[in-house]
Formats: sequence, C-alpha cells, structure tokens
Amino acid sequence: MKKPLYILLICLLASGFSSCKKWLDVKPGTQVLQDEMFSTEAGFNQALLGSYLQMGTGLYADNLTMTTISAMGQNYQTTSTGHPLLEHAKYNYAAPTVKASIATIWSNMYKAIGGINNILAHVDQAKGIFFKNHYNLVKGEALGLRAYMHFDLLRMFGPVPINNGSVNAIPYVTTFDKQVTLMSNTNQVIELCLKDLDEAEQLLSVYQDIAYNTGDNVDEFTNYTRNHFNYWAVKALKARIYLYAANKAKAYQYAKEVIASAKFPFVDRSTFNLSSNQDRTFSTEHVFALNLPLIKALVDIRFRLDGNTSFQTQTFYLTSATMNTLFDVATGGSTDYRYLYNIKTSNGYSYSTKFWQDGISSLQLSNQVPLIRLSEMYYIAAESTPNLTEALELVNKIRTQRALTAIVTPFNETTRMQEIAKEYVKEFYAEGQLFFYYKRLGTLPVPRSAVVMTEKTYVFPLPDNEIEFGNR
Repeated sequence: MKKPLYILLICLLASGFSSCKKWLDVKPGTQVLQDEMFSTEAGFNQALLGSYLQMGTGLYADNLTMTTISAMGQNYQTTSTGHPLLEHAKYNYAAPTVKASIATIWSNMYKAIGGINNILAHVDQAKGIFFKNHYNLVKGEALGLRAYMHFDLLRMFGPVPINNGSVNAIPYVTTFDKQVTLMSNTNQVIELCLKDLDEAEQLLSVYQDIAYNTGDNVDEFTNYTRNHFNYWAVKALKARIYLYAANKAKAYQYAKEVIASAKFPFVDRSTFNLSSNQDRTFSTEHVFALNLPLIKALVDIRFRLDGNTSFQTQTFYLTSATMNTLFDVATGGSTDYRYLYNIKTSNGYSYSTKFWQDGISSLQLSNQVPLIRLSEMYYIAAESTPNLTEALELVNKIRTQRALTAIVTPFNETTRMQEIAKEYVKEFYAEGQLFFYYKRLGTLPVPRSAVVMTEKTYVFPLPDNEIEFGNR
C-alpha cells in the first residue's frame, strides 16, 4: 500500500465482541498468515470484518461521531476547565488534546483503508473460491468502504469545497505497499471516490434487498445488511458526495433513488413506549450503520448526568435552555421524538440518550452507530431540487414522522436553507454530521461558537509525523 506513515495491519478485532456472531465466528487470538487467509472465503470475511471493526477504534465509535467532530459542530457545552473537548470546540489545532485526536483519526483511518486495499489486492485472483455472488459482495463492500473513508478524510483535511477544488487535500490510497502516495486535490479525491462507487454499485447490484434477520442464516452476507456497505449505501454516499461537489442534479437523483426504494421504513413510533428495546437510533432508517460494542463504554461515561458529581468536566451536555432552543421547544418542538425520547434533562442540563444501551437485548438495536440515514436523503433532495414546493414537502415528511406539525408557509431560498439547517441540528445530534454540513456551506461563523471562523479554521492540519516522514 502506498502510505504516508501508516502502519499497515489487517485488524482481526473479533475477540470479545458478541456482535461478531452476527456475521461470522472469529477465533480470538488467532494469527493467520496472509496466504492462508485469502485462500478461503472465510478468510476474506475475516479480513473485511476486521476493517469494519477498525472503523470503530478511535473513529466512528468516538472521534468521527460523538466526540471530536460533534464538539466542532458545537453540540456540547465544553467551557469548563478540564473538559476533554474544550479545545476541540475552539478549533485549537495546536492544543495537545486536539493534535492527539487528529493523529488518531489519520492513523486509524489509513489502517482501515490498508486492510481494505489488502482485500482488494487478493480478491480478483481468488474469485473462484466464493459461494454464489459473494465475490461481488466482498469486492463491492470493500470498494464502497474505501470511498466512504477517503471522503470523510477529505471532509476533515480538505479545504472548504466552495471554489477550492484544485487545492491539495489528502492522498487517495489504492494499493497495499510501502510507497508514498502523492496528495490529491479535492476534485481528484471526489473523482476517485466516485470511480470506486461506480464499480461498487455494479458489483452490489446483485443483491439489493435490505434485511435484518435475527435467526441463523447460512448465507451471512444477506443477513444484517444495514451493517454492510450495501447497494443503497453506495447510492446514498453518491448523493452526499455530489452535493459536496455542488452537483445538485446528481445529488437529487441519487437521494431520490434511495427514497423511492422504500427499503428503509420510518421508525415505528410504538417502540418508544416499550419498557425495553426502544429504537433510540431509528435503526429501520439506517441506510448504513456500524455495530460497534466500543460505544457502550464511552456512552456510559460521557452521556449521563445522574449521580455524576464531575459532570461539567466529564459529560457531553448542553444547558437545558440551549437544548430547548435547538429543538424549538417553545414553538411546538416538545413533541419531537428526537427531543421527547432521546434527550434527558437533569437540574438544568440536557444530554442525549440516543446511544444508551440500557434495556436493549435485540441484535437489531444494540451498538448501532448510524453513518448514513434515510432522513439525510430527504434533506439532500430538499436542498437540491429546483422546486421549492417539493423542497417543503420533503422537509415536512421528516417533520411529521418526528411528530412535528408541517410547515405551511411556502419556502423561499432563505427559509429552505434555514429549515434544513434546523433539521441537521436535531437529526444528527452527537453523530458528527453537523460540522461537515457547516463546512460544506462555508458557514461563518459556526452557530453557538465564539470563535471567529475563516475557511482555514475548517481544515484539519496534517499530523506532525505525516508532515515529517511523509514529506508533506
């Protein structure tokens, strides 16, 4: 693999993770020689599972969802001295805590990409060993994941996309060797992402169903498809990328294809009244999600106030007044399911219970970290359509599904963007997407931030080691 500084590992992180049984059994501590691993379909499955799990370590179970990126989207009150996200929320890239987070993101993302590239380096020559259409699924998922991770790296380390397409951003790594990959600019990264996704779409088209079976199934690739980078995830990611590239026609096309598929039903409202197995993350609406047991330890520390005497320096919270403003509680937002069931208030402070694992025994609901939601497709389509009436209908569809009243005043361009922005705050709270939304639009300043923002403030600096040893 061509690598800036990454240490390349095939991360078989299966020991101790009950969720692994959802896909395949991996023996803890087993070290498998590379040639042996890629001599069987099970070996490819192990390698692909390792990459999914690697995406959790310091990444989508942490920095890229609930912690670093959410703090930069101003999801939390972090002003207390000693708060772990104090400097992150100030975009203080020179602070040791922020530098450590960025170094972890860079290193772990490219480790996961390294595992993916190793799979792709072997899969074609092993095509004959696969059962049914599993070659298509393994290769298609790997290509999709490579595009997904590179695009998120672009959204962090690349410039604000408006008029900055020719500015160098990140290396797009496609091989598994020791050579250094040259930097690509924003336009080139987007082109390479879409190239991988075009091939992934063709490969994954052999299986377009979405299933979440909880029983035994001899064909594990067609079980738990929301936790695989599936056919519809390819289209959804294309919608996200095309909007980032300001190609609204293509963004609208792919977002509407996901919506029209009817594969992702809106959450069943009755689940919120259950004493157990409440669907707090709206799992039926996940186009792509990871199952990451790593989130429980973080959530139990960071998203609880009751009995926590040091909550101001340990917990991710907002004042209740601020949270109520975000959810428009004074003007009818108190009925919003995202507020009513996923926000808890204690002594004037509010925090999210979205990722709590309390009372969850269902495999479908446990440890879910959504990376692409159906609702995002509605917002992308609403932003991209030239028809303001349709835009209002799309936004209202999500509002009514969240138990809010429909907006009756027709949209103009200003109110369209205002209402979509409000929805991003509510829908993706503690998921990291809000910072990326602000960056895509070049929002200055970031709402609820006292920092004087410039376009440069949105750009993560390369880690020190990458600059030194990668000759950047």
